[in-house]
Amino acid sequence: MRPSLSILPLTYVSILALMTACSPTGPSGAVSEERAYAGASVAAEPVAEAAAPEKSGGAGVARRGVITAGEIDDLRNLGAFTRYLKSAAGSTGLPQLGLGAPVLVRLTGPDGRPAPGARYTLRRPGAADPFHESYAGPDGRIVDFPQLLGAKGLESVELRVFGADGQEAYREEVATGKEVTIRLPEGASWKPDFLDLVVVVDTTGSMGDEIAFLQRELIGITRAAARKAPGVSIRYGLVAYRDRGDEYVVQNYGFTGSSGTMAGWLRGLSADGGGDYPEAAAAALSTGVGLNWRAGKGERLVLHVADAPPHSRDAATYLRAAKAAAEDGVQIFTLGASGVAEESEYLMRQASVATGGRYLFLTDDSGVGSAHNEPTVACYQVTKLSRLLTSVLMTELSGQRQTAGGDVIREVGGSSGGVCRN
Repeated sequence: MRPSLSILPLTYVSILALMTACSPTGPSGAVSEERAYAGASVAAEPVAEAAAPEKSGGAGVARRGVITAGEIDDLRNLGAFTRYLKSAAGSTGLPQLGLGAPVLVRLTGPDGRPAPGARYTLRRPGAADPFHESYAGPDGRIVDFPQLLGAKGLESVELRVFGADGQEAYREEVATGKEVTIRLPEGASWKPDFLDLVVVVDTTGSMGDEIAFLQRELIGITRAAARKAPGVSIRYGLVAYRDRGDEYVVQNYGFTGSSGTMAGWLRGLSADGGGDYPEAAAAALSTGVGLNWRAGKGERLVLHVADAPPHSRDAATYLRAAKAAAEDGVQIFTLGASGVAEESEYLMRQASVATGGRYLFLTDDSGVGSAHNEPTVACYQVTKLSRLLTSVLMTELSGQRQTAGGDVIREVGGSSGGVCRN
């Protein structure tokens, strides 16, 4: 939850009924560790296209609550993520975001309880104006990358926190790359005024199962979110994409405040095209990030669902879109579908880390759909995708970390509060 900018949204209220009642609506437009942390520049020479894993789509019978998934919160495992980046950069030959050393702060109230939603600014020491303004995320955590936000070479930043009355309540210079806990004179809580939720989805032929299952999962997820967050104004957005030479490259449906309209858009999606492995993911993410997100005290969320990376020549464009999202306060949550390979995971995890999101991935535990690759992570739990997505969304809306709950189908490694023990 980084409410000052934007977060990629996903919310559908009672879409199950609406799916039947609403006819498809066309698109509104088309568009084409100590903790040192370092990253390379986004700029990189194009490399040869990655060898394409076999992509196959299957026509399964879609049922809600069946598809399974796991996740990794790389922001809570930055040491492991740094090591992963170094290894994957070499094996993929793809560019890397210049993240630099992060600001790692946990805000609490005078009672020691987390202070999510506290408004704060970051400045160069002695500077009159901030280079970044936002709100503390779930559990009062702040994780920002000054270098990514245009403030390079900083060994420390000036953190200012503001009270509910808008007046400055706390000021401290904090070192980058080192985690600190700050106790504020007053507590804080988080209740957003709005949620903007955008789904960016690959609709090429290999995504048939994913589109069918996700349509049904999202119905229950958004309905649950609406019940648990009354009074929050919700807008939905959708960007669908394929690749050059297909019926369309990117279709931008824009935003709508109508759950019925969103239901129609979703219902109208189909899987086709995409003759080679890479797809137009860079153009689609750029489109989603460029939508007219609302400003102020709200949630701006993107969910990028894909089983293939952008073309290697477009990888830097994909990462630049993630950088723009970070600058604008939009969070990107990525979901790796069947067939997702090293190149996709590498780019998607960077986009999520840069914007305060998480990397989610489908698994084979459900026994449906095409094969799903194991992610390069030390720990994760497998649960139902519907439970996982609901917990992710409610974490952002409530300001308190939620777990997927229910039965854990399978566990790899061990973790506590999202932090891997190994």
